[in-house]
Amino acid sequence: MSSTVRKSPTPSLYATPDVDSDELAGRLAEHLVAVALVRKAPDDPVPFSVWWRVTDALRASTEQPPTAAVEAVDVALAVLQGAIDGILLTPTDGVAVTPTDASAAGRALRHAQVLVARLVLGAAATSPTLLHVRLVRLRRALLAAAAVETREPVV
Repeated sequence: MSSTVRKSPTPSLYATPDVDSDELAGRLAEHLVAVALVRKAPDDPVPFSVWWRVTDALRASTEQPPTAAVEAVDVALAVLQGAIDGILLTPTDGVAVTPTDASAAGRALRHAQVLVARLVLGAAATSPTLLHVRLVRLRRALLAAAAVETREPVV
């Protein structure tokens, strides 16, 4: 009597995303970020723990609604403040330009995300001030995107 072993088909790389592929993509992204952070300059004045909070804030800005992502950015800013003994100013209030339409707000948000991502993935040492400025810009872009989302349509 012979028995046949049924193998499940191997998933295609180009298949429709499902829960398993989303989990795999998330794990891969975490691994790539970890590799990038380990390769940071040894003389980087921004501590490793701050970089993890920054990547969490960046991830939140891409996956969560803007108002929820602002909280993650605030946490990253607070951790950065604490790591450098509070030398920087806190960005609670400031001059924020609110884009007039959703596409402008989306472009401003994507640009702010790219600027933070370049610092995260860059190998050169990063000034805490530059990181602070980029996080504040991301925070303001998130607030502008949230304002555009909640604005009532004009009839």
